[in-house]
Amino acid sequence: MKAIKAVTAAIILAAGTSSRMGEDRFKLLLPLGNRPVLAHVLDAALASQARPIILVLGHQAAEVRAQLASYADYPDITLLENPAYLQGMSASMKLGIQALLSNDYKKSTTETIDSALFLTGDQPLLTSEIIDSIIEAYRRSGKRIVAPLYVGRRGNPVLFDASLFSELLQVTGDEGGRGVLKRHLDEVANVEIENSEASYDVDTWEAYQRVVEAWDKSGKT
Repeated sequence: MKAIKAVTAAIILAAGTSSRMGEDRFKLLLPLGNRPVLAHVLDAALASQARPIILVLGHQAAEVRAQLASYADYPDITLLENPAYLQGMSASMKLGIQALLSNDYKKSTTETIDSALFLTGDQPLLTSEIIDSIIEAYRRSGKRIVAPLYVGRRGNPVLFDASLFSELLQVTGDEGGRGVLKRHLDEVANVEIENSEASYDVDTWEAYQRVVEAWDKSGKT
């Protein structure tokens, strides 16, 4: 009988309406290189040790599914749709946690989930190395929360131990996990990330242009 391995799940929050982008643009499907923004986040998660990967959709879910149809075939990715996405990020976060607690995901029989890493779907310069460094800090530090510091500034993704899921399920609106983190500051391990560009999101058109510029300078395709 194989030993049961403790793993960190990745929950990608990708249900928002892109209200700050303007002109009816949907930020997660904007092009970056030869793929949509959200595809880069999925690629980083797939290349990391985080498993399983739960992608929570909401706004324009059908269009996202169509453009990222190939990802649905990955054995480690589960796509969920959040009908209450207009209630804010917390609704998607809770849906992801509930899926883990109810085993409503593509499950391995040799793994048990002891933590979850919450990623935003609009952070396309995030790398698998950063994801893995956060998970490794969790395994090494014994802390219940691990957060990256991009040149000293806290950002995403943030990891929470499974013992904090019950608190995260009480969060409302767009708060995400900030309140839970603040209540447990003595239980937070910080991971210093020198690449500040990895923290860039595409919340606004100007922010998207900044990401495109950073991408072009990197020489990636």
